[in-house]
Amino acid sequence: MIHLSVSILDVLNVRHSTYDMFSDLFLYKFDVNEYQQLLEKIRTLEEKLGKYMEETGVEITEIRKVLEENKRSDYLIEYSSLFIAGVGVKPLIPVESKRLFSLMGERVATFKYSDVVRFYSSRGLVPKLGSQFSPEPDHISSLFAFMSLLVEEEFHNRSTGKDAFKVVQDQKNFATSHLFSWIPDWINDVVHDPRSRIYKVVCSQLGNWLKFEKDFLGER
Repeated sequence: MIHLSVSILDVLNVRHSTYDMFSDLFLYKFDVNEYQQLLEKIRTLEEKLGKYMEETGVEITEIRKVLEENKRSDYLIEYSSLFIAGVGVKPLIPVESKRLFSLMGERVATFKYSDVVRFYSSRGLVPKLGSQFSPEPDHISSLFAFMSLLVEEEFHNRSTGKDAFKVVQDQKNFATSHLFSWIPDWINDVVHDPRSRIYKVVCSQLGNWLKFEKDFLGER
C-alpha cells in the first residue's frame, strides 16, 4: 500500500492513471501519431506519479527510457512478433481466453471469456469491433482499461459521498479472476523470450504493479 501521507482519492488517482498507462502500452500503436501520443502520456505520468514510484514499485522512468532508446520500427517489429504473430516456444498473445485455450482447453477459456463479458455488461459496456487492431474484450489492454474504469467509479463514489463497497468488491473479484490468475505467468514468458527487449522492461514493471495491486486489494 502507498504509505505516503496522501488521501484515498490521491491513491485512486495513481491507480487509475497506472492502469490506463498499461492499457495503452499493450495496444498496438501502428499509427505514428498514436505512438507519439503514447510517449507523451508516459512522460506526463512520469512527472505526475514520480513521487509514488517507490511505493508502487513501478519505475515509469525505465519504461520511458526503453521506448526512447529504441526506434519506432523496433517497437512495431517486437510487438507484432511477440503479440500478434502467435509463433514462438510459448503462446504470448495477450488475450486471456486464447492463452487459456492453448493451456487448459475450450471449456475454461469459454467460461473466462463469458465472465469478462458479464463484468462489462454490469457497467453497460457492450464489446464491439472497430479497426483491425481493436483489442478483444479479454485482451490485456481491455482488462486494464476496465480496471481503470472501476477505479474511476470508486473515485466518483467516494468524492460524492456514495458507498464504494460494491465497486471495491468488483475490483477485487475482477482482478483475482482476470488479472492475477494468468498475467504473472504470461509476464514471465514474455520477459524470458529472446525476442523481448522493450516489453521485457514493460512487463517487468507490470509485474511490480500487479504485486502492489494484489497487496493493496488484499488489505481493503
